[in-house]
Amino acid sequence: MTQLRLAASNIGWAEPDDPMILSLMKELGYTGLEAAPTRLVGEAPYTKLEQAARLASRLRKEYSLCIPSLQSIWYGQRGSLFDPADAPHLADYTCRAVDFAAAISCPSLVFGNPRQRFVPQGTNPDSAVPFFQRIASYAWAHGAVIALEANPPVYGTNFCNTSAEAFAFARRVRRLAVNYDLGTLLTNGESADLLFENLDLVSHIHLSEPGLAPLEPRPLHRELAYQLRHAGYQGFVSIEMKTQPPQSAARVLQYAAEVFL
Repeated sequence: MTQLRLAASNIGWAEPDDPMILSLMKELGYTGLEAAPTRLVGEAPYTKLEQAARLASRLRKEYSLCIPSLQSIWYGQRGSLFDPADAPHLADYTCRAVDFAAAISCPSLVFGNPRQRFVPQGTNPDSAVPFFQRIASYAWAHGAVIALEANPPVYGTNFCNTSAEAFAFARRVRRLAVNYDLGTLLTNGESADLLFENLDLVSHIHLSEPGLAPLEPRPLHRELAYQLRHAGYQGFVSIEMKTQPPQSAARVLQYAAEVFL
């Protein structure tokens, strides 16, 4: 039976609360801090590789935390991967995100970016395959994976709205992984069976609620923890929620530790 590894995204609390929350994570047995690059090192994060590397080193030394996943990798970017005028820049920007991940030894980059992947009317969604092939290959060559996340239509996209669609698309693109999101499962009314049928593609799992609300106790979580242990899942399970007051964030962290560790 596999010992699960637990992380939490740093978008779940405010920066001034970092010392208290990170200390609590260490105490509870968390070993990962998922990170939004701008939350980690501020604006223009991909120009700050040395600063990011120093911070990652400090997280390991002081809190025994690695950075297993990056999210919000296109924060502040505009355009569409389906627009030939925008796609080259967005692909290059993603490659810079991969360089950032390599500098902090981060193995997985969540590809959400719902609005930038909206498929215009009359456009074939398959036209995205070369774009994802390029960024997935670049990530693979640098010791990481791009992890496509299914985003329901409520987030403003019509591309890979369900987990089934994300898994099917990832199987078409060599070396593309999937970030499995419980918020998507709950929003769409999906079954977790699909996760275990495609576990070979999953690099990271988000423990989340629709709208990134604070995590609610659910029987689903205990069943998921049990099945992941028995399936030998090697990646991280990570809490993802909107910024919360420190007491609320602490309650969620304690609950998830009780279930998954």
